[in-house]
Amino acid sequence: MATRRLGVIMNGVTGRMGTNQHLVRSILAIKAEGGCRLADGTRVMPDP
Repeated sequence: MATRRLGVIMNGVTGRMGTNQHLVRSILAIKAEGGCRLADGTRVMPDP
């Protein structure tokens, strides 16, 4: 199926803790796994 891009606006990611906790540990980890697969087989890829 198709891969859909989902733009994510993130607040507070400029600091060290925000970068590590929100960007690296969650959003980039989801991207590294290939996104989130939906029930119909479509993949959603976060784009911070």
